[in-house]
Amino acid sequence: MAESNQYKLSMRLAGSGNPWQVLRRTDGGPGITTNMTNPNEVDSSGQDSSMLLTSITVGGNVSIAFSAKTYDMIIRNVMGSDWVVDGTDPTLSTIIIGKDTPKLEFLVQYMDVGAAGKAYMIGEANVSQLQLSLSAGEVVSGSFSIVGESYNADYDFSADTFEDETITKPINAAQDVNELVIEGDTVMDVCVNTMDITINRNYQEDPCIGHEVPHQFKGTAQVTGNISLALTESTFGLLKDSINEKEFGVRLDMNDGTAGNSYLIETFRTKLGVEMPSGGRDTVLRPAVSFTALKDPNIGSFIRVSRTLAA
Repeated sequence: MAESNQYKLSMRLAGSGNPWQVLRRTDGGPGITTNMTNPNEVDSSGQDSSMLLTSITVGGNVSIAFSAKTYDMIIRNVMGSDWVVDGTDPTLSTIIIGKDTPKLEFLVQYMDVGAAGKAYMIGEANVSQLQLSLSAGEVVSGSFSIVGESYNADYDFSADTFEDETITKPINAAQDVNELVIEGDTVMDVCVNTMDITINRNYQEDPCIGHEVPHQFKGTAQVTGNISLALTESTFGLLKDSINEKEFGVRLDMNDGTAGNSYLIETFRTKLGVEMPSGGRDTVLRPAVSFTALKDPNIGSFIRVSRTLAA
């Protein structure tokens, strides 16, 4: 009988033959799903007599606790450009939205099935969406979605090599978030209860006659999110700012404490949607703020992620 602790998910660049990087996760993983169709032929017995395999869905969602270094290749793929090292500080690198998304491979292993374990491989894959979520009193969590175009349903990994999971600690929303602000004319650094930010490449499925697995094509990149924050004099003004279509910057700065790794996520031209709160007895009133990032011509992107890794 297989148990979840013996499930292992790994990743590498497609076709590279590199060692597999074992990924940390809290739940989920990419799968191979067979889709069957009934041809609905009339049968004199009054019973179904056939089912046909008409398509195969390759991919799925992975839930994570965010930690430094662990998901840098995931970020690189969904952003669509390379990490660029700062010329004066080799520990600092930045990444913006681009169109270059080298395909990945994902390996799923069931280590307690059979004598040596069993595995399947998802090929020609990309990360279609990445989300990070912060909640007061919680670990910074998230998820990413995988779309693939090929598979190996019984992959032999006996000759492959593996790099161990990273050992950086999950980032703690209570202790490791240095700054989370909405910027207009002034910086509003107020009590934030929850926040999420999503990078979505809007991959479109394109099924073709003669192929079981549909092709996947990138669509328009989008960055959206939500913030729940305290109702104060400054945040009350967000409603008027939203009506006037004012643009803001959103900045999230977080690290993993004494280990010395940090990530700064910035949007520069951000439009807000605001829903003012109501509530019953003993309710903390918090405006619900949604945001959509727009391309900044000075940056060439609507989002920039900067990472500083311990030397």
